[in-house]
Amino acid sequence: MAVANRGKEVGNKREQILHAAVEKFLEKDYYQVTVTEIAELAEVGKGTVYEYFSSKEELFKESFYYCADSYLQLFKTHFVEISSARQTMEEIFVKHLALIKENRNKLHLLFNERPQSLQELQSWILERRQELIGGVTGLVKEGIKLGEIRPDVDVEMAGRLFLALNQMVIGEMVILDNIELEEERVKDLLDIYWNGIGYSRRWQGH
Repeated sequence: MAVANRGKEVGNKREQILHAAVEKFLEKDYYQVTVTEIAELAEVGKGTVYEYFSSKEELFKESFYYCADSYLQLFKTHFVEISSARQTMEEIFVKHLALIKENRNKLHLLFNERPQSLQELQSWILERRQELIGGVTGLVKEGIKLGEIRPDVDVEMAGRLFLALNQMVIGEMVILDNIELEEERVKDLLDIYWNGIGYSRRWQGH
């Protein structure tokens, strides 16, 4: 029983430090944040921080991974058992909106600039991005198979555009611009994506 309690205590302390680190990295530039102030905010000793994290760089990377995990998981859970591409896309839009509203501070770290010197972090971001692009393009392909999406659509471009709408439009509007975006408005955004904004001569027979 004592071992189990110790494990819980260790997990909680690590979480405390990560929460404090995220808050500090949001307050100031990475290079201005010190391990000492993270420790003070987490209400632990500086030495305790180093029991879990070898350096400020590792702490920043772990903070970023910690924030990114729930964000990435949202998309991944929708890339299986697709019965309707349109319905799946709407669910992603709506749940993405709810996620960023509920975790505005935590996810803010994902939309801020990151230290370019952290090559391992940059590589990790690129790998996860490729995973997301692969998942979304797979969703578009399923839409074509289901007869919901035109067969001549550029699958990769359609997938990248859908991902950009989530990250660059919904994400930035809520997190960076502090716009109180409503569910109905993101559904309207899906309508724009799904139907386009102009008449296609090709499909009008011109």
